[in-house]
Amino acid sequence: MKIRNIAFMASGALLLAAAFAGFEAFDVRTVFAEQTQKTAEAVPAVSSATPLDAEKSLLGALTRKERELAAREEELVRKEERLNIVKADIEHRLSELKREHEQIAALVKKIDEINDQRIKRIVKIYESMTPEEAASRIEKLEEDMAVMILASMSERKAAKILSFVNVSKSVKLSQSLRVKN
Repeated sequence: MKIRNIAFMASGALLLAAAFAGFEAFDVRTVFAEQTQKTAEAVPAVSSATPLDAEKSLLGALTRKERELAAREEELVRKEERLNIVKADIEHRLSELKREHEQIAALVKKIDEINDQRIKRIVKIYESMTPEEAASRIEKLEEDMAVMILASMSERKAAKILSFVNVSKSVKLSQSLRVKN
């Protein structure tokens, strides 16, 4: 564009100069022909393909891209369907696990209640014994069981029983009671 503007201004200047100088035979077409030849040499040649061929190749490329995009979209739809199926399966399994967890928690609670009732019955039995009799039996029990029984008793009754228990066993039981409480 700049070259044309410069060429146009140069030719205008030559025309004026020729008019003032009296050159009537000055031909502007030769100036423009020379300028066109120079710009043609400077600009690289465009492919010899016709605009119709270029349009066909562009349409072919667009069609190919369209098919690729359609294939990708179909693949994404298939993957999304698979993910939805997997998600539904996971949600179903999760709800089953929650239900089973609740059942297990209920069973554990029931077992704990039964154990608490058993311990209370055992404690009542030991409380109904004389301190000497309870002490002789507690000496023969495992330490954990003896601590559990003594911890569930009132302090006054546990103290009376411990006063009749062997001194070394009584010290161990007292230490364990301290940790348990």
